[in-house]
Amino acid sequence: MVTTILSLLITLQNNIVSINDLVKESHSYHNQEVVIEAEVILEVLERDDYAWLNVNDGTNAIGIYLPIEMTKDLDAFGDYNHKGDIVLVKGVFSRNCDEHGGEIDIHATSLIIVKEGYKTEHDVSEWKFIVAIISFTSSIIVFLIYRSKCKNVQTEE
Repeated sequence: MVTTILSLLITLQNNIVSINDLVKESHSYHNQEVVIEAEVILEVLERDDYAWLNVNDGTNAIGIYLPIEMTKDLDAFGDYNHKGDIVLVKGVFSRNCDEHGGEIDIHATSLIIVKEGYKTEHDVSEWKFIVAIISFTSSIIVFLIYRSKCKNVQTEE
């Protein structure tokens, strides 16, 4: 079983197409079986027994239409605070899907998680902290000068 899964992964990884290539060469890939490797982004959008999944491979993003049970093992979805699961998706590419209003999409026949997602950390750059302190201090100084000038104007009247 492990050998079968490994050989399937190797076969799929040797045939990976970038999403940008699918878009640029959409005429030649239309209604063809393709394999992409991409990060799962946002969330699973459930539609009865099926779901929509958005993925991004760094060159572009595309919608994946698949049976909902194929999404059950997905845990991490890419956003500002998370790196989403990396998946291999095999399916039929459509440059103008009749079923989905002429949209470009892939109808998945298999989905394999090749790397689990994780939470990301965002450190504040030291220079941003310094600029914030300088801006805050300058604002306080300008406010105090303005306030003292307003008081001087009121006492003169």
